[in-house]
Amino acid sequence: MTKKKFSLTLINSLSIIIFLVVVSFGISIWAYFSTEKVLNHNLKQYFNQTINLTNIIIENEKRNLDEITFKISKILVRVDENQSSLGRLISDSTSTDQVDLLYLEKSNEIINFSNSLFDTDYIIKKISEKRLKEGNIFLLIENKDDIYLILLSSKKIINEKTGRVKAKLYAGKIINDNFFIVSNIKQNASLVDVFIYYNDYLIATTAKNELENIQSLRDKEIIKEDKRIYFNEKVNIRNDDFINIIYIINNSSISLLKNDFIKAGLLLLFFVIVSFSILYIFTNRYFIKPFSKLLNFAKESKDNKLVIYEQSNILEFDNFAVNLKEIIDELRDLKEQYARAIEGVQDGLWDLDLVNDSAYYSRRYLEMLGYNSLDEVDDIKNFWKKSVHPADYKNTLKKLARHLKGETSFYQDHYRFKCKDGSYKWLRIRGKIFFDIEGKPVRMTGFHTDIDEIIKLQKDNKKKEQMIYQQSKLASMGEMIGNIAHQWRQPLNVISTISSSQIMQIELDIDKKEETIKNLEKIVNTVQYLSTIIDKFRNFFNPNKELEEFSIEDVIKENIEIFEASYKSHGIYLQTDLTPVNIKGYKFELMQVVINLINNAKDAIQANLKPENKKYIFMKNYIENDKAIIKISDNAGGIKNRIKDKIYEPYFTTKHKSQGTGLGLYMSSEIIKKHFSGQINNETIVYEYENNKYKGEEFTIIIPIAINQ
Repeated sequence: MTKKKFSLTLINSLSIIIFLVVVSFGISIWAYFSTEKVLNHNLKQYFNQTINLTNIIIENEKRNLDEITFKISKILVRVDENQSSLGRLISDSTSTDQVDLLYLEKSNEIINFSNSLFDTDYIIKKISEKRLKEGNIFLLIENKDDIYLILLSSKKIINEKTGRVKAKLYAGKIINDNFFIVSNIKQNASLVDVFIYYNDYLIATTAKNELENIQSLRDKEIIKEDKRIYFNEKVNIRNDDFINIIYIINNSSISLLKNDFIKAGLLLLFFVIVSFSILYIFTNRYFIKPFSKLLNFAKESKDNKLVIYEQSNILEFDNFAVNLKEIIDELRDLKEQYARAIEGVQDGLWDLDLVNDSAYYSRRYLEMLGYNSLDEVDDIKNFWKKSVHPADYKNTLKKLARHLKGETSFYQDHYRFKCKDGSYKWLRIRGKIFFDIEGKPVRMTGFHTDIDEIIKLQKDNKKKEQMIYQQSKLASMGEMIGNIAHQWRQPLNVISTISSSQIMQIELDIDKKEETIKNLEKIVNTVQYLSTIIDKFRNFFNPNKELEEFSIEDVIKENIEIFEASYKSHGIYLQTDLTPVNIKGYKFELMQVVINLINNAKDAIQANLKPENKKYIFMKNYIENDKAIIKISDNAGGIKNRIKDKIYEPYFTTKHKSQGTGLGLYMSSEIIKKHFSGQINNETIVYEYENNKYKGEEFTIIIPIAINQ
């Protein structure tokens, strides 16, 4: 299925249109919100002035109340307490119509001078319960279904003779009934209406009806509608209560904003059309046409080296054309070099087109399989599937599947491949799958290398290695038998001596029953000791062939007894410092390595030290950086530098042929590398022991614990 193709001119035009539309839209949104931001700022400034005006009106009301309480308090200071005409005196001094509440609190008595229509006795009772301090305050008093907002002023009446407070005067205005305050705010601030709410309860308003959207207004500061703008101010009252004063003005700003926006939009549209025309002409002349010339030049250059490029007005295009010509020529040369290189390395190139289900096989690929041409292959599509050896096919498919899933960067494998004559040849395969932008595999390319001879050599080397291992095992067995001979010599002498003594006693007719019993028990114990040595010998050479977890300390201690007679008979002291370190592996193979190193140390001591010299072999183990370390060292003087690099080679030995095979260190190194994923290294060291300095060779076995767990 072919994909749709588009003209560069069309793409250029659409790109310019989309770009300018997006830019225009962005500018419009920015302009709109900028205007909105300015408008909101101005609204806040306007309402802040309204709030200040409200505060001034309320302060005037407070001053009026303070003046009333001050005038009345001056009269009450001079009036005798028994005088019964307090009400008349208060009425004569000031107009009681200016206040809704007026009462005197005297001892436990309250004298009410209020002439309001509200239930002033109940309100005064509630105010008295709150025990207010002197001064101007706002109060909220709840009475069943009614809530009263009261502006209250109080004044103490002081006895001029005693200086004590003889009464307290209260004057207040109930805002619920005081249309003057909200009307004054409305007129002075040029508002449509003013509302005062406590929660959902309407305290006072200049409007005829309550607000329908009070729920949404309580939690927002400004709400703009088509015709009205609402501003909500929260005013704190005593005891964390608050009231909402809602100011309403006409909304003429939105319509103005729309008109300005339409004008700006028309100007912007004109700018877009003009800009598009200029940009289209410019890009078509200085980009589209030169680029089309460049494409034609590239097509012609691919097949014609003598094509001439017609220069344009764009310097970069002209420079690119020159460079493009050089690149095309260089690619042509590289293609030829690549073809020669493939022929030179003698690898077979294969290329699979997974979309069109076709394949390419190079000449060398076919030749290594015995084919002269691809025509000799019967079934090209199933060529690979039919040619891979059945025993290798499943494993190869698994590796291909892993590469297809992206688990491996390259596909690498080796398998047997069927040749033209029916025989199979070992090939090494390296390749890579390529995917399209949708992640579907479209192509796979790689090389085949003939490794048939290498595989045969590896099999031969494996057989030789097994033979070397067997020789090493036989050599170790010989060493073991020699050690057992040392161990048995003394016990056999004991048995022989006791047996000879018993024969003489029988011949001489000497009856020593108790002594005979002791001698026979000694023979039995000696035989049991020899039997133990035989069991250890059998366990050593008939080990468990399965991996097992074991302690290095336990394995060495169990088997070291076999060698005691060997090194003790030569005056050699084995000093051990063993700790319980657990690893996973084959006990026999690790012990074989340890025995080889101890025997090498023993032989070096015998060859290099005089009889009167002190002779030591040291062995210790520990853990370092998640690795089990075993160190075996001697005081034989060390290995000479000229042979240090050769000691791990098979059949290399410094001993006489009758004493050594040259396989011990080679097999020890191979065992630690292949079966324990570790390594053996050595160095000549100088150390101090019991206040004496010694020089010798130290062999270190390093086994990663993490790998072995």
